[in-house]
Amino acid sequence: MRIIRHAGTLLSLFLIECLHVVRYFLARVGGGGEIQGVRLILVQERRVVLVSHWYAPWAWTLPGGGVSKKEAPEDAAMREAKEETGFEVKTIAGEIGTYTGSMGKKDKVRVYYTGDFEGSLAMRPNLEIMARSWFDLDNLPEELSPANKRRIEAYKAGVREEKGR
Repeated sequence: MRIIRHAGTLLSLFLIECLHVVRYFLARVGGGGEIQGVRLILVQERRVVLVSHWYAPWAWTLPGGGVSKKEAPEDAAMREAKEETGFEVKTIAGEIGTYTGSMGKKDKVRVYYTGDFEGSLAMRPNLEIMARSWFDLDNLPEELSPANKRRIEAYKAGVREEKGR
C-alpha cells in the first residue's frame, strides 16, 4: 500500500508541475507581472492548513495559485486562501521568500505567512479542492509537496525574504 501511495504522490506532483507550466506560459503571453504564483502558510497554534486538489489527489500543498494581471501578489494570496480554504485573511504577517521555479528566472512564486485570519475551514469540496486539513507543524504528511515542505521548514526556522529556487 505504501508503494501505491508513493506512486500516487509522484503522479500528483507531476500533474501539479504540468499545470504550473501552463500557468507560467499563460502569464507570459498575457503580460503578467514579475510574480506568477503565490503560496500562503496559514498557521495557528503550531498547526498549518494544507489542501489537496482534485487533479492531484495524492499530494498536499499550501493554499495558493496564480496572480492575475494587475493584481498584487499579497491580494492574490488572500484571494486564493479564501477560495481554497474558506478562511478570510485579514493581514499578511510577512514573506518567507521569492523563489524561481523550473521555467527560469521569469518564473517566480512568492510565499507568505499569516496567523491573522478568521472563519472556519471549508469542508465542502469545490471544483478545485477536494480536501483541506490542519496538520501539526512538527508532523507533516509524507505526501506533502517537497517544495512546500521546504517553505514550511523555512517558516519554522525563521527565514524571511529569502531569494532562491
